[in-house]
Amino acid sequence: MTTRVEIINDFLAINVIPGKTIQDIVEASGSALPFGCRDGECGTCVVSIESGMEFLSDVTDKEVKVMKMLNETSPKARLSCQMKIVKSNGVIRLKY
Repeated sequence: MTTRVEIINDFLAINVIPGKTIQDIVEASGSALPFGCRDGECGTCVVSIESGMEFLSDVTDKEVKVMKMLNETSPKARLSCQMKIVKSNGVIRLKY
């Protein structure tokens, strides 16, 4: 069972098994989504989840801290290095 991840900016759609991070998916797909520290500290990999938030892991403490630092208030904003796919049979649409 997989979940479809669509990266709007890159016109990419990838079927992924739960447990993978968005960072894993991006690196395997050749997306141009940028990463910096890769550990949830810098905010380089902020994305907007356009749909499918319910298929992703909960927001981490690191994400909350970085979003405050960036003054990012959108409930759609997430750090792609921190999110994991946690449910199958869905579609997640994101943009960076």
